[in-house]
Amino acid sequence: MAVLVFVLLIFLLRKFAWKPILNAVNEREESIEGALKAAEKARQEMKSLQADNEAVLREAREERERILKEARDMKNKMITEAKAAAATEADKAIVSAKAAIEAEKTAAIAELKNQALNLSLCVM
Repeated sequence: MAVLVFVLLIFLLRKFAWKPILNAVNEREESIEGALKAAEKARQEMKSLQADNEAVLREAREERERILKEARDMKNKMITEAKAAAATEADKAIVSAKAAIEAEKTAAIAELKNQALNLSLCVM
């Protein structure tokens, strides 16, 4: 009798309880597996994004260095051009001053000759 009740209990459990329990366990296992796959995919995407971010950062650093180099080159060029322009202006000023001095010298000599002539005419 106990064997019959035990067999009947096993049968009833198998028919009504065992399948829903196994189905619930299988669904849970599939859910966990899906979550693990999603987590792995997210991890791969994060790794890819990190690599992309590093590449962008590297490009930004290179661009910054290029811009700084261009700025330094431009500064040096401007300084060189300013020095050349200043030297040219200084040379022009020197030439102009020499010409003015020469003109004043010529005028002074002519004035001295005139005065000397006037003096020699007056003395005679």
